[in-house]
Amino acid sequence: MNKKELNLFLPAVALIVAISGFLVSCQLLMPAIAVNQAKISAYKTDINKAQEKLDSIGAADKSMVKISDLVSNLLIAVPDSVDAPNLITEIESIAAQNQVALSSISPPEDISLGLSVEENEAQTNSSGLIANLAISGPFQNTYNFISAIESSIRFSKITSLTITSSEEGMLGTSIAIEVYKRPSVTASIGTEANNE
Repeated sequence: MNKKELNLFLPAVALIVAISGFLVSCQLLMPAIAVNQAKISAYKTDINKAQEKLDSIGAADKSMVKISDLVSNLLIAVPDSVDAPNLITEIESIAAQNQVALSSISPPEDISLGLSVEENEAQTNSSGLIANLAISGPFQNTYNFISAIESSIRFSKITSLTITSSEEGMLGTSIAIEVYKRPSVTASIGTEANNE
């Protein structure tokens, strides 16, 4: 072979070797590439599933916060005991906000037995207690006070309402409010046991 033929032959051989090497490497590497691509696809699927679970957990967390807030409000709305000092403070606050004079207020008493809160909780499992109060003020302020009592977060019901005209533009109002508490667990268990 002369130099000219050798110069033509070497690039052709190099090209053949390169093509052969490429084909051999493809034959050796293609299964590994296919396996790796399958793994990547599986990882992407796992990542998508994990993201869906994270999104679901986030939604559940938001739902739990809402439920927790609702339970907190329900515990305020129907407390386990009708504590007279807190109820009186709440009524006094509503009276001050609506600019009515709160001339008298009696602590809650059991509807049927006429017991104080402490006596009621010791002897009965009644869920309704009556608080009596008297207010005075202009019509609109009295109306706003009554509306505020009715829409208060604490579950209550106005059972009687007596309005009298005192001086010009002023009303005197006597109100009996039935306030509620959750039944005690021990009394509920005792009642269930007696029913069985």
